[in-house]
Amino acid sequence: MKTILFFALTFLFFLNTNAQEITVFPGFWSMEYYQDDDRITKKELKALLAKNEEINAYWKKSNTYSTLGYLSLLGEGVGAFWLASTLNTDNPNETLAPLGVTLGFATIGLIFIHSANENGKKAILAYNKQFDNESTFKLVPTSNSNGVGLGLEILKLLKFKVLILG
Repeated sequence: MKTILFFALTFLFFLNTNAQEITVFPGFWSMEYYQDDDRITKKELKALLAKNEEINAYWKKSNTYSTLGYLSLLGEGVGAFWLASTLNTDNPNETLAPLGVTLGFATIGLIFIHSANENGKKAILAYNKQFDNESTFKLVPTSNSNGVGLGLEILKLLKFKVLILG
C-alpha cells in the first residue's frame, strides 16, 4: 500500500496541473482580465501572450488598431468642435467640410476599434486553445464504504474520482 501511495504522490508532483485560461470582462473604464479566478493586469496579460509569436502578433495588431482608432476618435472630436463653431453661419455650405471630417473620422475610428477588438479576441482564443487537450488534477478528500482517503479528481476532459488511500 505504501508503494502505491508513493508512486501516486510522485506522479502528482510531476504533473503540470494548471489550466490557466484567460477570460475577459468589460469593466467600468476598461476591460478586466482574469486568469482562471485571479484578476490580472494588462501588463501581466501582455507578458503571458508574448510567449507565443502567433498570439503576440494578434495582440500587437490589437494594440496598434486600438491606438489608431482612438486617434481617429480624437479627430472626430476636433471635427465636431469645428462643426459646432460653423453652425451659426449664414452659409450652409460652410458646414459640409466639418460634417464630412466628423463623420469620416468617426467611421475610420469605429473600423479601427472593431478591428482591435477582433484581434484581441483572436489572441485570447488562440491562447486558450492551447489548453483544450489538457486535463487538470486535484486531490479531494473522499469517503465510501471502504474508508476515508484522498481522491484524484480529473477535471476538463474527464471527471471521476480515484481512491488512492483506503
